[in-house]
Amino acid sequence: MKKSIIIRGDGVVDGVVIDQIFLYNPEEIVIPKKNLQQEQVEAEINRFQEALQKVRKELERDKVRVQSELGRSEADIFQSHILITEDPFFTSEVPNLIVKETRNAEWVIYDGLKPYVETFNSIDNEYLKERIRDIEDVSTRIINALQQEKELNLLKKAFGVLVLKELVPSMIVHISSRKIKAIVAEYGGPTSHATILVKSLGIPFIINAKNITQNITKGDIAIVDGHVGDVVINPTQEIISTYRKTEQYYLNHLRVLKRAIKLPAVTRDGVRIKLSANIERIPGAHVALKYGAEGVGLFRTELPFILHNRLLTEEEQFEMYREIVRTFKGKPVTIRTLDMGGDKFFPFQQASPFMEANPFLGLRSIRLSLLKPDVFRIQIRALFRASNFGKIKILLPMISSYEELEQINTIICEEKELLTNEGIDFDPHVPVGVMIEIPSAALCAEQLIQHCDFFSIGSNDLIQYTLAVDRSNERVMNYYVPENPAVLHLMHRAAQSARESEKPCSVCGELAGNPTFAPFFLGIGISELSMEPNFIPEVKRIIRSISRREAEEITQTVLASPKVEEIKRALSEFTDQHSEKDQESSNS
Repeated sequence: MKKSIIIRGDGVVDGVVIDQIFLYNPEEIVIPKKNLQQEQVEAEINRFQEALQKVRKELERDKVRVQSELGRSEADIFQSHILITEDPFFTSEVPNLIVKETRNAEWVIYDGLKPYVETFNSIDNEYLKERIRDIEDVSTRIINALQQEKELNLLKKAFGVLVLKELVPSMIVHISSRKIKAIVAEYGGPTSHATILVKSLGIPFIINAKNITQNITKGDIAIVDGHVGDVVINPTQEIISTYRKTEQYYLNHLRVLKRAIKLPAVTRDGVRIKLSANIERIPGAHVALKYGAEGVGLFRTELPFILHNRLLTEEEQFEMYREIVRTFKGKPVTIRTLDMGGDKFFPFQQASPFMEANPFLGLRSIRLSLLKPDVFRIQIRALFRASNFGKIKILLPMISSYEELEQINTIICEEKELLTNEGIDFDPHVPVGVMIEIPSAALCAEQLIQHCDFFSIGSNDLIQYTLAVDRSNERVMNYYVPENPAVLHLMHRAAQSARESEKPCSVCGELAGNPTFAPFFLGIGISELSMEPNFIPEVKRIIRSISRREAEEITQTVLASPKVEEIKRALSEFTDQHSEKDQESSNS
């Protein structure tokens, strides 16, 4: 009998599956390198144009199929791939280089991509790094079309546990969720388009399972645990029996969470907490509503600018914001103004992203809005115009001082006056809030809350700036500790300032979706938690199992502790103890 081995990766889609492995490990594409004769150039350009058109047609078909099978949100991923084929790199740069350098199309594409890959990989942002994977995926499709390769057809025969080097969107349309029960990849990212598509398929998915393709052979059996990220290859009968129980527990847990979607987020003593969604694409709104979101706690406005690689007009922004508020049909939508710079593209530059020695402490976010007030004014006008069609709240990122807030408020007042003079309808009472993500903002929260309508704690950056830890740097990730007392006291201070002024305070960072922190947030007076939509049912389940008095008691314990491990243990034990309660029956 083969020896059992465990390979650990990162689980991005929950679930437990026990099945046979199907290894998809195609040979790497060989890039032919040919120097052309002058009389061959025109034919080579035609060959490239035919391949490009073929790929566009394939992408259009994929888009239609994915929309019918998975939904509009997922189909938009293939629309973004179509836009890649319309990029000047493919429409003009490649043909021009074929003429100028008399080289074949595959060679030109391969070499031309290198500077783009280097630029994207130098950016400390996981989302943007994943976008280069999309460009590489489209480029590979074009190169395959040039060489008339049909390697992807092999995926149609796949079954059981699909194991491969890396999953890309072009592969998804060849995968049958009826035959494929789980997917394991050696590489991948949690924000990649492939991951988004697999989540829609609803099958367990593990990424970063290092060297797994080298540790399996045809016919091997595997247990895939998408919750913890473990892959057990050739498990013993005893291990299989254990995981069968885990699989059943997971299925029961899913049924509990599905019931929770339709229930309100109310504590056992009647305190209501609003659970909202973080989204950055309009199609994401439908996913949020599916999971029971009561609105949008954070709509990131940067992505459309990044995808278009330019500034959007007032009309384009107005239409986007109007669509999102209409989708939520009267539910509040909190829209964050541009948080550009830092680790994101700097669209005011003509080429490449603007790079700084220390971008996270550089010219970004609200600082950029004050430097380029015309850009900010356009966005504010669009937001107020959209307020005539639904409940909009405006959120200002990276405020660090009273003076910044004062300047921003002056601009907002001026634009409201201009809209009034122009006879344009809008809601003059749109709430304007401050994002608490810099220690200085938390420390002067008592003053800031007097000049805004609400707070929203951005836990990701607040932790990063408080602890001086670059969260994208793996070498210092062990210092990125949400339970650090300094972080928790800053959050408490901001929440208390809002509460004393009788104004709402929410949390919109990753911690909002962490069930272990839900009692603490309830205990410090947070009124809204905004998270990735799929976390809403689990957080709701915890909230429904506790009372505010209990939450306040554990919060006092946490705030009194100077040690991280004590805080972790207290929060974990409290959550474990209450998660066993049958909150559905006790609140029915």
